[in-house]
Amino acid sequence: MVPDYNPVDDIRIGEEKKVPIPEKVTETVAEALPSGKRKYILAAVFAAFLGVLIYRTAYRIILEPVQETETEAVVLLEKPTFSLPSGTYSYMPTLTISHSQREEGVIYYTTDGSTPNEDSQIFNGPIKIGEGKTVVRAVFIRSDGMQSEEADGTYQVEFDYPEEPVFSVDSGEYQGSFSVIITAEPDCTIYYTMDGSDPDQNSAVYRSPVVIPSGLTVLRAVSVDEEGGMSGIIEAIYNVQEIVPAEDPVQNTMPAEDVPNS
Repeated sequence: MVPDYNPVDDIRIGEEKKVPIPEKVTETVAEALPSGKRKYILAAVFAAFLGVLIYRTAYRIILEPVQETETEAVVLLEKPTFSLPSGTYSYMPTLTISHSQREEGVIYYTTDGSTPNEDSQIFNGPIKIGEGKTVVRAVFIRSDGMQSEEADGTYQVEFDYPEEPVFSVDSGEYQGSFSVIITAEPDCTIYYTMDGSDPDQNSAVYRSPVVIPSGLTVLRAVSVDEEGGMSGIIEAIYNVQEIVPAEDPVQNTMPAEDVPNS
């Protein structure tokens, strides 16, 4: 026969086996330790805390700035050098860009003020700065991809223009060819054309009087000073009629008739 199972009996038995917890167990560890050891443990804890604090402070003050400085020192190479300082010029200056490691990379530049990069113009020779305001920016990029600081210069070119040249003969209709003398200010070169096109520094240079042939001629000229300043264009239109030399008059003489003898 199996005796009847009563859960209430198990609960009662468990309660009988519980051991009451002594009140001393609830005391802190520090109070349970002897007073001599307690002093050493507190000193060790304080020393450990102080060591951590000193390490963190030293790392922030010493190590972190050193790492940042080393990183900044290798980011950029020295900037390119310009042969001309920024400023205002009364002539068309020529700018040269150089770099101490030129043979190890490429110099890129812009003349419109935009940021230079590998898609910009490559510097291969002197840059002629034209009239007006020009902002040149340049950067050097080494073959390993290392880039320099950016260099820049602002140039304002303002010409003191010479006066227009003067023709010795005004426009008009003429009989027979003739020559035109062109004069200009001292130290100026005169360029001219005879087909109506605009003269420039690639046109014919005036050195002696210009012969105007028969027919229609459009003479145009311009003066250019030593600094590249160019005057306005002067124009004259000549319509020349060819002179036909007059022929000698023909004398019609009748031969004398033989008179018959009477």
